[in-house]
Amino acid sequence: LEAARNVAAAGGEPLGFTDCLNFGNPEKPETAWELAEAIEGMALACEALRAPIVSGNVSLYNETDGRAIHPTPVVGCVGLVPDVRAVPSGWREGDVILLASASPVSLAGSEYQARYGEVGGTLPRLDLVAEASLVELLWRAAPSCSLVHDVSDGGLAVCLAEAAIFSGLGAEVEVPEDARAWFGEGGGQAVLACAPERVDKVGGIPLRELGVVGGDRLLGIPVAELGEAWA
Repeated sequence: LEAARNVAAAGGEPLGFTDCLNFGNPEKPETAWELAEAIEGMALACEALRAPIVSGNVSLYNETDGRAIHPTPVVGCVGLVPDVRAVPSGWREGDVILLASASPVSLAGSEYQARYGEVGGTLPRLDLVAEASLVELLWRAAPSCSLVHDVSDGGLAVCLAEAAIFSGLGAEVEVPEDARAWFGEGGGQAVLACAPERVDKVGGIPLRELGVVGGDRLLGIPVAELGEAWA
């Protein structure tokens, strides 16, 4: 799903996938179960997105001293961009910032949890119909937007920071003071930025207005300082 969102964020309609499935020893029942569940989950996502997996490979028996790596499916996606001149590049002064969401996010298994706690918990169930609708919204809306950015590792906070760094502009945003809202991962989310007169061209799933682009700070932190930390 994230691979499809990344292609859609560039204005491309996802057409197909390739994968590499990295797991431990499949002769162990728990690893065999992980592998089977991963394949089933990928198949369901492909059906929802109406895009097949056309190639891939498998790397098994990845263990050290009898301890397996975490289940690690790596997925690549290819798509078609109708007009490369319309690929979003970065938000602009005065743009409205919107958040599109398909499924709930969680701190379980997140970068935030890895840094400040023990990785674990139960992930919310994904709404695959809504996830596919989000992907379609992104590639259809991209030509009308100055920025489309998938929310992934680090959650919304990292997504906004990256947008500010690469655009060279800050923003005034309002997000609930809640770690899950800022750093939650898992469910499909994306940040879009567009001129106020183009907001009505972005639709299809629920959108929440986060703020407006402008200035040289994000959440009170200079964009230049964010760039130094990111580098």
